[in-house]
Amino acid sequence: MRLSDLIKNGPDSDKEKPGRKKPAVPEKDPAKEDSFRLAGLGNLQKAEEAPAPVPETPVAKEEVPFAVPDLPQAPYSAPGPPAQEAAAPSPFADQPPAPIQKEAPKRPRRSVLAGPETPSGGNGERKEGHLPDPIENNPYAGLRERAIQFVFQFLQAVADDESFPLDEAEDIVYTCIEEPDAIENLYTLAVSTIDTSNSMAIHLFNHMVYSLKLGFGLKWPQDRIVRLGVAALIHDIGMCTIPQHIRHKEGKLTSEELAEIRNHPQYGMEIISHIYGEPFHWLAEAIYHEHERENGRGYPQGLSGNQISEYAKIIGLADVYEALTHHRPHRKRMLPHKAVQKIVQAQKVQFHQRLLKVMIEELSVFSLNSLVRLNSNAIGRESETISGQPLRPVVQLIFDADGNEIMEDRYIALKEFSLLYIGDEVEESELPTNQ
Repeated sequence: MRLSDLIKNGPDSDKEKPGRKKPAVPEKDPAKEDSFRLAGLGNLQKAEEAPAPVPETPVAKEEVPFAVPDLPQAPYSAPGPPAQEAAAPSPFADQPPAPIQKEAPKRPRRSVLAGPETPSGGNGERKEGHLPDPIENNPYAGLRERAIQFVFQFLQAVADDESFPLDEAEDIVYTCIEEPDAIENLYTLAVSTIDTSNSMAIHLFNHMVYSLKLGFGLKWPQDRIVRLGVAALIHDIGMCTIPQHIRHKEGKLTSEELAEIRNHPQYGMEIISHIYGEPFHWLAEAIYHEHERENGRGYPQGLSGNQISEYAKIIGLADVYEALTHHRPHRKRMLPHKAVQKIVQAQKVQFHQRLLKVMIEELSVFSLNSLVRLNSNAIGRESETISGQPLRPVVQLIFDADGNEIMEDRYIALKEFSLLYIGDEVEESELPTNQ
């Protein structure tokens, strides 16, 4: 049957009628489908499964870690017997699944920002929960505004050379990670909201959300995720010292202006060290290293591998992803999975392979309730994501292939129809009713 018939009549319309034989339809090669399946990413993503529903895979004892490329000043060596005083394992290494435990009473919060890191017994996993419909009234829009307001106040205090407590930022991050539905709803707001003001506060909120998702994917303990979120929320503090005519220049920067922009990590590190002192050395280091890259081709110091703060590695990747998935004066924004594809193809040597794998799992998805156009030309709204198949969500159809509005509720699970896939994202203004 034709794809347009499937859209008009629903997925159950192809049942055989008595006395009639259903003509055989030659099966198309799924390998020839559009590149939106992120094919060609090598060993960084599992191949798309066959059209039949895939049973839930049991959790393996431990993933085999990816091979780490040889990098300047950070040669890779096979693991040997542990020394008596072995260094703590890198958070980028694969973690074994935590044993199932009964839900414990919620412990009171404690500040984790100042001083050296302390071990944590948490496994960093977020809780599963049903997502409420965020398109009409996102339940966490107020938390987003609260985070943006904090950034405005923080940047103003820095501009006035005043100390500003980080308690509010820490409480915001705790709320993001303790409430089961918060991070996915905030991700929807971050990736879907169109910002034409080029506001630094909004960009920093987005960085925080993307960094938290990556931290969850790495299964970091809660204390480290809280520090990661706070660092991401203020990491561009050094930009406050850059003259506005350089920061907001739309044309090409001169070599002198570009050099000044590249000084902002050092300015940020100096500000944090001056205001908060030695207990926040980890934060100053994360801000200073945010533009360093795994292969030693970043700035300002050209560090590589284990020389770079692990917080900075995550924030740096979130920074690139945020820039690609939002509008800029010279280009339209990319869809999330296209941005991930571009990063993996063009910048894979700049980021740790384990971190790239987590990015594919956590950030390759269309946001819940985003408007999408299928390859059949039908338009729908994503209503449910499928674990392990981020590009094959459940879509609520709202316009058929001819642009006619579908009045009844009609849903289609893309994983069950190999010939259907998402071709593009649609803006509200592009809907047939607005033409």
